[in-house]
Amino acid sequence: MSKSKFLLFLFIFSLLIFIIADFFPGIDWYIQIGPMILTVIILFLLAIFEKKEAEPKEVKTADERKKHKKYWLALIVFTWLVIIAMNIFVGEPEGNVFNIRKLEFWILIIVLPLLSQFNYKKRTDGT
Repeated sequence: MSKSKFLLFLFIFSLLIFIIADFFPGIDWYIQIGPMILTVIILFLLAIFEKKEAEPKEVKTADERKKHKKYWLALIVFTWLVIIAMNIFVGEPEGNVFNIRKLEFWILIIVLPLLSQFNYKKRTDGT
């Protein structure tokens, strides 16, 4: 497993724990936020000890970028499904961000990730 895939898996796992733990108000804060903090610490440690490469990185092709966008869109949809299922089967979460009956959920969890998937290019005609 490559380093980037491992870090992505670690981030997704800690994000799911963060989301699911919000639906159970009796859980301590360090159980909910602890995995996210450990992920950030691991990221910083890897960034500090990462060796500088002399070789230039490969430029991604259009197909690779589309594939990458599809993976992110699948992750976003999976996150939506987890949150909606938890709202239906468990009940309302402690915070408003994951509550499907609140505006914060629709703006922060639905609209903003969708807007990030679009490629906005500003066109100028040189004038």
